[in-house]
Amino acid sequence: MFEFMERGQDKTSGEEPGFKEFLQDPLLSGDATEEELTFLRALTFENKRPTPLYYYRELQSLRDPLHFQTSNRKSSSK
Repeated sequence: MFEFMERGQDKTSGEEPGFKEFLQDPLLSGDATEEELTFLRALTFENKRPTPLYYYRELQSLRDPLHFQTSNRKSSSK
């Protein structure tokens, strides 16, 4: 089973090696915003080590308009 959780700003555990590689590859992380990087950096994993590609796919998921509603959209009650 794969689990992840967000963590606070405590950085005593360091960054994931895959996240560091993601940051070093401009093709994967070159246009990531600081807000997106903060979210990705906050992800923690128990027993798995995500790859740079995982972080790229997570970034694409964050940007997909199908996954999030904008704040000006009203939920339909129909």
